[in-house]
Amino acid sequence: MPRPLDPDKRAAILDDIKAGHARNVIARDHGVSPSTVSKVARENGHTFDRSQTKDATAAAVADHASRRAALAERLIALAERSMDQAVAVLAEASARDAAVVLGIAVDKHRALVDMDRDPEGLAAVDAWLRGITGQ
Repeated sequence: MPRPLDPDKRAAILDDIKAGHARNVIARDHGVSPSTVSKVARENGHTFDRSQTKDATAAAVADHASRRAALAERLIALAERSMDQAVAVLAEASARDAAVVLGIAVDKHRALVDMDRDPEGLAAVDAWLRGITGQ
């Protein structure tokens, strides 16, 4: 069975709870578990508002999506520059090597087109229009 919490420590934890500090910060500052902080709060009629956590999580998800989109743009630009370089190299390549590279390129293009289709085989734009119009 855990030892009872020292009354002075309990009072200090309660002061931090009343001051609006985050539960995990209070736990770290006082060397106790987050569940201990929650218990002290609950025993004294306080709760931790999780709406800020929910809002922060939603903001982080949006930020990450934005960063992924920016990264995708950079990767596409890199792929385009690499393609220009590859075309110059292919001009010097043997017919066999050129055919292999072009075959791979066509296959990768098909895979990219497939990514833009939904399971029913609709292009992304068509699926979007279907969602808007309901048809």
